[in-house]
Amino acid sequence: MNKVLFLLLFVTGSVFAFENSFGTHGYLRIQTSLQDQKENICFKAPGANTKYRLGNECETWGELSLFQDIKLDNGVVIHNEFMPVFSAPNNKTIDYFRTDQLYSEVFNLFENSVSFWVGRRWHQRFDSHITDYFFFAMSGDGFGMNKLDLGEVKLSYSFMFNNIDPATISEGEDTLFTSHDLRLLKEFERGELTLFLNYMQLDGQNFHSGEKINAVDGYAIGLMYKDTQIFKDLLGLEGTNIAGLFYGEGLARGLGTYTPYLQEPFVEDMINKGNAIEDSKAYRFINYNDFQSTDWGVMSNIVYEYKDDASFSNTKQTWFSIGARPYWFFHKNVRALVELGYDTVDDKVKNEKYNLLKTGGALEFALVKGIWKRPVLRLFYTHASWSENAKGLIGTDYYADKTSGSNLGVQLEYWW
Repeated sequence: MNKVLFLLLFVTGSVFAFENSFGTHGYLRIQTSLQDQKENICFKAPGANTKYRLGNECETWGELSLFQDIKLDNGVVIHNEFMPVFSAPNNKTIDYFRTDQLYSEVFNLFENSVSFWVGRRWHQRFDSHITDYFFFAMSGDGFGMNKLDLGEVKLSYSFMFNNIDPATISEGEDTLFTSHDLRLLKEFERGELTLFLNYMQLDGQNFHSGEKINAVDGYAIGLMYKDTQIFKDLLGLEGTNIAGLFYGEGLARGLGTYTPYLQEPFVEDMINKGNAIEDSKAYRFINYNDFQSTDWGVMSNIVYEYKDDASFSNTKQTWFSIGARPYWFFHKNVRALVELGYDTVDDKVKNEKYNLLKTGGALEFALVKGIWKRPVLRLFYTHASWSENAKGLIGTDYYADKTSGSNLGVQLEYWW
């Protein structure tokens, strides 16, 4: 259905368009180790959602977005976009390929700023760059509207769904997974405040095999504040600080990070665990920022997350993470950076507390000065040390009997 709609809008716009333009944007990173057998070694605390990523990424990753903008003579703009993603272990052939975005969005149908979209897309995602943690990222198939101006606030809404057919137990019977995402945006002179509300539901189903799942649901709520003036007030520098607080229960325990079209294994777990997920709950606090001068810059990150999913996935834990990445610009094309990150995970089920300290540094070569400027080619060294009880859980088999490890390598990172 998405492909047919996309093609229809493409052809219609091409025939009746006042102006028709095409373009691309995307992301690519490639990393390799300069040491034997270390090309796919990464250091991440057991139970942590992310890791500090400088010199610490185990895969090649690419996103290539192709888009068309159709500008009609009445001012309406139709944006069509197609974006596949691919990945592979470092120094290996591609083993993962998926279409993550295929949608159309229409702007300027009305005098206010609202737009309408349909298809598969990433919907208003937010992440902490130094850990690559997409803490607020609803993605999937569906439809919605963005930034309907209500005067004091702007309203965005998305409906996402997936007809899930768990092949191991199903003979064509599927069950409907739905997500309603509502956001209210209040804009200020110095930033913006977003209220997030999410309701998810999974329909019940009796399968031909005799197995069944009952209907379950859940909700999440969150508040996020983006301040673009704080570092100008404090340090006289350009920068941004984003703070968010989220809470969720039941099916929405992912706190705004679910991808509805990737839930087949989850449905199979539901058969085995019944409605135990209704007892699940989680909350998250996150603060991350970036600021820079002409000579230096900093990115930093703090996360505290509590998850009680013991009845469903045998997980009950707290995770705390803090880290920073300072930069020094020696030349418009050369910069040095270091990264220091600490993670601690307190596993309440296993009664274990895992700690990991990750440090690293890099020399980067870039075309333009700035912490957000790409492409960059970096020569990196990274080191990690972890608690004794995490031995064998970090750094693959190469460091199975150790409590520290390191890696030296080269990485290319590019976005456009």
